Amino acid sequence: MEIHITHGQNIIKVLYDGFASCLIIRRPVAVNWPDSRGSVGEYYAVSELSGEEKITLAESLNHALTDGTEAEIMTGIEDLLTLFENGSYQVNLGKIPFDNSNFYMARPLPDGKNFSDRKRFSGWFYPFQDFNYLYTLESKSIDPKRIEYYVDLIRKGGRPKPVVFYSLYHLDPMMSCAFVLDGHHKIEAYTHLKMDIPAVFIVKDSNDYSPASEIMHGAHCLLQEIEFEHLFQNNDENLPNINFINDEILTNALDKMLKESERIDTSIIEVLIRHHESGSTDDRKWLDRRLDFLRKNVHLSFFSFKKGLNVYSPQYSERHKTNIWFLTTLKNTLELNAWIKEIILR
Repeated sequence: MEIHITHGQNIIKVLYDGFASCLIIRRPVAVNWPDSRGSVGEYYAVSELSGEEKITLAESLNHALTDGTEAEIMTGIEDLLTLFENGSYQVNLGKIPFDNSNFYMARPLPDGKNFSDRKRFSGWFYPFQDFNYLYTLESKSIDPKRIEYYVDLIRKGGRPKPVVFYSLYHLDPMMSCAFVLDGHHKIEAYTHLKMDIPAVFIVKDSNDYSPASEIMHGAHCLLQEIEFEHLFQNNDENLPNINFINDEILTNALDKMLKESERIDTSIIEVLIRHHESGSTDDRKWLDRRLDFLRKNVHLSFFSFKKGLNVYSPQYSERHKTNIWFLTTLKNTLELNAWIKEIILR
């Protein structure tokens, strides 16, 4: 069933810039992005919504999702879609196959800093399964008693249905995300019983990418520092297109990385080079300030006592017939200044 929304409230939507996805429910709720440093893994995180902020389905829809007819479900979903952004949506009843589906749940990060790199991310997974579904609740929000309620209901013949929102990007369909909007406890009950899951699928066709700055702003207020830095430094294709001069929030985030990160990735280096090459006075002033922060990087010392700062330099590869970025370690500020002159200010 296709439903066209022309006067949507724009409360629920998914942003995608060709690299990361961000689900919005009034404010950023979930962010998903790939690990582009040689791994096939992905990361994602969700916010902890207060009771006032959660979008809950009307009682009539909840009833329909539990034991209503198809017509009742479709009527309730059509009302729900008024919360979405304008566009065309396909709404279908179907099943989530138990045998080849994975459900990922972000977990609250532990306090303190004495934990491994993997545990610094609230969600980290390898998408080996055919279908991946991202919860929009943290693990601590899952109530075991509510799961038992649905387990008992299903055993008695009930078929309660979760709602899955799937934003399909035709430019990059493999990066499309399926977010569980409602019915987390229902899914947990079905998986406990090892059953296929009857569900309502809402699919929005998207042909255009969202601005990277909009996603980065959403991610900045949702992710932990190390998660945001990972997303920021790996978004190579989009980061150089952000208007940093007029974006104080993202510029401040960049400054923190320039001062504190052990590694300055090629995406940030390209941003610095672009501001130098523009020839604009404002761009040059902005760049000079960023380079001042870089020279204060905590991993550098004048006498090379620290382990150094990892950066990249382009070198011509005869095999590939083009320049390729190679990793190098700068031990002190003298080496950094030489690198800045050769790579950034060339």
